[in-house]
Amino acid sequence: MGAQVAREKRRGESSDARTPGSVFTFANMEPTTSLPVNLERSSPFVIGVCAMDKKATSKPMTEILQRLPKHAFQIVLFGDDMILNKSVDEWPLCDALIAFFSTGFPLDKAMEYVELRQPIVVNDLSNQNLLMDRRDVYRILQEHNIPTPKHIVVNRDGYRGSSLAPDFVECDDFVELDGVRIQKPFVEKPVNGEDHNIYIYYPTNAGGGCKHLFRKVGNRSSEFHPQENSVRRGDGQSYIYEEFIATQGTDVKVYTVGPNYAHAEARKSPVLDGKVMRDSVGKEIRYPVILSTNEKNIAHKVCRAFSQTVCGFDILRVGNESYVCDVNGWSFVKNSPKYYDDCAVLLRQYLERALAGYEDPYADMYSPPLDRERSMTNSSSMSLLLADGTASESEFDGGLDGSHDCAADGMMEEEELRCVLAVIRHGDRTPKQKMKMLPRRAREEKDLKIKTIKDLEELLAVSKDLIAAYEAKQRRALDADAKDDDDDEDIDAEQMKGIYTLRDVLQRWQLCGINRKVQMKPRAWTDDFQVAPTTPVPVERQVRLESLTNVSSSPKGSDKPAFADRQVGGDLTHSGIQQAETLGQHFRQIMYPGGDGGLLRLHSTYRHDLKIYTSDEGRVQKTAASFAKGLLELEGDIIPILVSLVLKSKDADSMLDQSGSSAQEMIMAVKERLHDILHRDDDCGLLRTHSNSRLVRSVAAALDVVEQPMKKMERMHKLLGHLKDQLTKLLDAEATEKAERRQGSETTVGSCLELEPEAIEAFSPTSVATKKTPKAHKNSTDEALSPKSRPKTATATSLNSLMSSPRPRIGSAGHTKREPCGRETLEMMRERWAKLYRDFYSKKGKTFDLSKIPDIHDCIRYDAMHNAHLYLSGIKELLDISASLAHALVPQEYGIDVHEKLHIGTDMCQSLLKKMRDDLDLARGFNITHRLDPSYATKDIKSTHRSVRTRLYFTSESHLHTLLNVLRHSVTGKEEDCPISVPGRKWIEEIPELCYMTHIVVRVFERCGLNSLDPRRFRVELSLSPGATGNPLVDFSPKKPLSVSPLHIVSRDSLTCQEFQDYICKAIAFKDAAQ
Repeated sequence: MGAQVAREKRRGESSDARTPGSVFTFANMEPTTSLPVNLERSSPFVIGVCAMDKKATSKPMTEILQRLPKHAFQIVLFGDDMILNKSVDEWPLCDALIAFFSTGFPLDKAMEYVELRQPIVVNDLSNQNLLMDRRDVYRILQEHNIPTPKHIVVNRDGYRGSSLAPDFVECDDFVELDGVRIQKPFVEKPVNGEDHNIYIYYPTNAGGGCKHLFRKVGNRSSEFHPQENSVRRGDGQSYIYEEFIATQGTDVKVYTVGPNYAHAEARKSPVLDGKVMRDSVGKEIRYPVILSTNEKNIAHKVCRAFSQTVCGFDILRVGNESYVCDVNGWSFVKNSPKYYDDCAVLLRQYLERALAGYEDPYADMYSPPLDRERSMTNSSSMSLLLADGTASESEFDGGLDGSHDCAADGMMEEEELRCVLAVIRHGDRTPKQKMKMLPRRAREEKDLKIKTIKDLEELLAVSKDLIAAYEAKQRRALDADAKDDDDDEDIDAEQMKGIYTLRDVLQRWQLCGINRKVQMKPRAWTDDFQVAPTTPVPVERQVRLESLTNVSSSPKGSDKPAFADRQVGGDLTHSGIQQAETLGQHFRQIMYPGGDGGLLRLHSTYRHDLKIYTSDEGRVQKTAASFAKGLLELEGDIIPILVSLVLKSKDADSMLDQSGSSAQEMIMAVKERLHDILHRDDDCGLLRTHSNSRLVRSVAAALDVVEQPMKKMERMHKLLGHLKDQLTKLLDAEATEKAERRQGSETTVGSCLELEPEAIEAFSPTSVATKKTPKAHKNSTDEALSPKSRPKTATATSLNSLMSSPRPRIGSAGHTKREPCGRETLEMMRERWAKLYRDFYSKKGKTFDLSKIPDIHDCIRYDAMHNAHLYLSGIKELLDISASLAHALVPQEYGIDVHEKLHIGTDMCQSLLKKMRDDLDLARGFNITHRLDPSYATKDIKSTHRSVRTRLYFTSESHLHTLLNVLRHSVTGKEEDCPISVPGRKWIEEIPELCYMTHIVVRVFERCGLNSLDPRRFRVELSLSPGATGNPLVDFSPKKPLSVSPLHIVSRDSLTCQEFQDYICKAIAFKDAAQ
């Protein structure tokens, strides 16, 4: 009571004097309730506003203060001059004080005033001091059992007696302190709460780099720095390192007015692309969202823990968990009249109770009235009550639950989209090459993967040392007097080839990114397995650090040689990135209601639940991130998008990666049958009669082209040899050119991608289409096309492909030095084709390796598009033969008859089918936790009821084939149970192959006019696109890669969601029954 007595004494002393400061008055403001008996008085209470003018006169503050009844409260603004230049004993007297920190505000001086005058303080000032240090914030949050991200604190300023030299460890992908490790991605925060230069560091397996977050500058709130990977250490500052929490690109800010009221808004997270979304008046776009019961409980705790009546804080949502990552103190919602109403009502209640001497002014505070007519500003008010006044979500979500009749509110169309599921193949990639090498000592009998930059750098250093030692010995061998004292330890020339290639690969690409990995695998062998010194070692070089330095035969006493594998290639190309981003844009435009901007409005207003899953393969991850970039209209580098939006986990990898599947045994058996069938010297009649194929008609068409497969494969092997020879000649010419210009110099010019658009267009296929095309040349392996003899359309293609090459160079003689696309060297390209030439045909067994046919097709397709500027002959013929063989074989590898197709398909897609089943369950209900709060939504959001789920699964070709087999062939044996219609199945049979970016889409629609128990209420639509099916020799251009075929609806009419779910459940059971 001492403070109250002091206030009454002060009021008596100053009743005849005017209070200094600016008096804030109101007109036409009527009270909504009567004051408590002990607050009935003739003069209003004085409410002092001690804050910097920029904050005290802001629109939110003005709106709220104007709503306080003038008969009860007189508002006095202290003003900057009074606060900064006058002593506290000259400051205005007041009964209650609104004071809060902002830039330039003297917080200690305000605390001195409170100590002198003892007014009621709305937000405790001493605790505001604690908000200045993020360490104190996290400490208080943890003391009150409020969840925070996992974190460590690196103190360098002696905070609370901490060591000035902490035992802080930083490695490539984590930081560690006192045994607590924080893996990348992690967030680095300065401990100073006013320092907003926050950094996010990304793991090397996602590409590395660092995102700088800062206070908004124009329309930017962050920047990505790809080469920055080390934390800040040299500045002597203290930092918090916390686990990065992926929130699917959305941040949530919560605003409290007392512990029993919380308003939440969502905005686009700055960690995505750093572009600030603003409305027509330049304000950052935010949308009100509903808080879960747990989050409202957190709001209650935060308000009381920091004694801040009006308080803002940030939460990170992941799944059903929420974490507090920052507490800001005094914060207002901007541009929400309803919030202003609510805040004024609650602030008045608090002031009345506090001034009346209530022990707990928050107790029994009631919510703003729900009746629009009872509100003091004639607008509806609705609180998010906690404690005794807790309201269930259904009271303020418009009653949207599983039984809601959409037609009843008259707001919805007849049918609403509820869910989009898509399984998508990755985009265009470089050819995959597994390079293997037989080490001398292999001490491991399990897989070993080398991914870190440090280990890869060590591997490169070991390779260079071995090469240097080998070359030094070769030089010594030239000396006639040199003696070989350690012949037994020599590395033969074939093994050195692998080490040279390994060095070139590691040097040519940066040792970072998604695709950097060296893997060692033990391979089974028989007891009589021997490696003859003259046996050529395949170019797939699987390397291990200690193995490289001691290359020998198998480990003593072991029956398993360890091969060190280094996979080269398989990366997403520039065309693949563009394909994925373009498809994402197309998805946004056609898949969702509202046209091009419909999805963006849904997503930004928390009415779109998006989750993206991917396997561990780098090309798949890049495809997913590029697709998300186009889908959500994002900008900048894909690494922050990948880390923030794409979900990677062991479960997702096992669901979307075929390796390790129990179906592999049956797939191998099928391949052996195909091998036997195709090696018959006939017209494949046996394959025709035994094939009940998923692509019956397309396979038959391919077999018509193949005719006699043995002869076609013999021809293909000759073409491979000729291609290898051409590349060898190019290498020889390059070596000769180097020798001739040793005395000269080279000038490096920019990539053709940097040409002016007009110059590029002049050589594009469309620009020459109107010109007369020369007669077609004879495309034989005996005649290589020169640039002069090549048709103009081919020249256009070659220039466009040359644009893909990063460094076309011009020698001193003025001749363009032709290099392959990307960072592949001519040596690597020649070795790629030489390996295929060696591996495709076995002279000893006089058989062809059919598993190489898809690889040959991938390689020639890639070179036809990206390396046409090398003017290699035989490309078209090799492309035609390999395509026909691949189209005939690849679909059959996942089963020749229906039983095999279903067995392999249900086995390989088991986890994916279960996930799709669960997704459909969710699609038929409502998750009312994380979505828009319609009671606070502005009028420009017309369909507050609308909510769509999107689940995207990015994978490889095998999952598309097997999933389509499961959907196309009835697991029950009854055609009427198949979800794909008869016309849909016939259309699928005409598809020659499932190309890059093939996708299967499932959409769920709700028929709102039907009863909630009617199974027809939810219907399913299945669609398929066979991907980028264009002709690589005609349709490809680096400016515009092969376009993706449009979706074709293949589901039967009126397929209900329940029927589709039942079918998926039967497919899951089919696999179990087969076992």
